[in-house]
Formats: sequence, structure tokens, C-alpha cells
Amino acid sequence: MTSGGRARGVRLLWPLAVLLGLTGLVLLGLGVAGSTDRSTTDLAGVVPGQEVVVPQEGMSVWSRSPQTRAATACTLDDTLMLRPDEDFTTRVEGQDFHEVARTGPGQGAGPATLVCDTDDAVYAGPYGPATAPTGLRGGAGLTLGLLLLPLGLACAALAVLARRRGEVTETGPDPAAYTLAQRPAGPEADRGSRRTSPTDAPTGPRYDLPPPPS
Repeated sequence: MTSGGRARGVRLLWPLAVLLGLTGLVLLGLGVAGSTDRSTTDLAGVVPGQEVVVPQEGMSVWSRSPQTRAATACTLDDTLMLRPDEDFTTRVEGQDFHEVARTGPGQGAGPATLVCDTDDAVYAGPYGPATAPTGLRGGAGLTLGLLLLPLGLACAALAVLARRRGEVTETGPDPAAYTLAQRPAGPEADRGSRRTSPTDAPTGPRYDLPPPPS
């Protein structure tokens, strides 16, 4: 890669690092906020035989104790509500509430009589799965944020390394570091070069002249 192409690549790494880093931070913030902010105020204490209104999306029964779910069965107009397979918790005003039962797919909306066979205080509230964060305000946001933020940091590190490497790369010899040798003039120049003297000329008969008279 030429120096110009390398410089353009380094310049592209910085905005890419900023974009990925900021996007990762935003997605992480959305995921964390959605995961921690699941509170709702739509919980109402009920007593056995009390009439409740089931919304279109369904409803759940909640308790302050996580042990209530294992030993409690709830019905709506003699229709047995579903028991969650595992503990599902939501937070209201700083207190945790645990899901005891939830409506099934065939439960219609409207008023119904709620009965739970437990002495623990129970509360009618929103459908449990609906209180869980989804999309970018849930697991998707956390996953994408944890993926993009390290990528942004990696691009920033590559940009720093590429910039340092460019600073130490040899750019070739500096012409200013070299000077031409000055040739001496005058007698010093003649001393360095040998001229042919007349005594050094070739001797002997010349055959291009007529022979001398005898």
C-alpha cells in the first residue's frame, strides 16, 4: 500500500471507531435501562373471589414471596391459570414481585373472578412476559452493544498503531545530507593530473620522410 493509501486508511479508521463506539454505548445504555427499568404500578392487591378485569394482552398474579408460586393454584372463572416454569420477577417502587400464575392463550378479555388457594398476599397485574424488555431495550441491545463497542475500541487501537508506524517508516535518504566533493583548481589541480612532457614523446626514425643524402 502506498503512503497515500495508508494515510486514507488511517483517516477512515478514526470516524469508524467513533461511530462504532458511540453506537455500542447507546445500545448498551438502552439494554441496561430496559433490563433494570421493568417496574410497573399496575399491581392491585386482591382477595379470593374478587372480580378483576383481564386485559386483551392477558394478566398475571404476583406475590412478594418467591415460594408462593410453587404451592399456589389460581383460577379465573373456574379456568386454571398457568404456572410459570421458573421464577419471573418484576420490580415496583424498589420491591421485587414474583409471578405466581398467568392467563393462558384461550383466556378471554373482560371481567372474571380470581381465586388463589394461598394465604399469602397476591396482586393482580400485567401479563408477566409483557413486562420483560425486548428488542433494543433488552437482550438485543445488550448483545449489539457488547459487540460494537469492542469493535470501535479495536479500530481506534489500529488507527493509533498505523499512525505510529507511519511516523517511524523510512522515507529514503535525505538529499541534504550529502554534499558533492569540490574539485581543486589551480596548481593543486595540476598536481593531481600528470601532463605529457616533450621528453615523453616517442623517439626513433621517421619513415614518412625521405632518407638523408649519403
